[in-house]
Amino acid sequence: MEDFFKNYLSELALAVIGAFVGWFFQRKKQLAELRGSEIENAEKGLQYYRQMVDDLGTRLTQAIVELNATKMVIKELEEKIEALTEELRKYKQLNGKL
Repeated sequence: MEDFFKNYLSELALAVIGAFVGWFFQRKKQLAELRGSEIENAEKGLQYYRQMVDDLGTRLTQAIVELNATKMVIKELEEKIEALTEELRKYKQLNGKL
């Protein structure tokens, strides 16, 4: 019976020690992989927001160009209105209405 306990207890002790050593080194590996995964996720998020900012910058530039074009059209229309108003004023003076 003593032989039985000596044999199996020594094997059990070796198995427990082996499991502990394996767990210890595996834990460090898992922590390193977790940190690497966190860094990859942060890089993906950064890339996503960088693309969004670039797209918004492009849209802003395009909107500014369109705004400037619209301002020019408005200015042309205002000049036409002034010219037509002046022409109307001249016709009224010719007809003696002013």
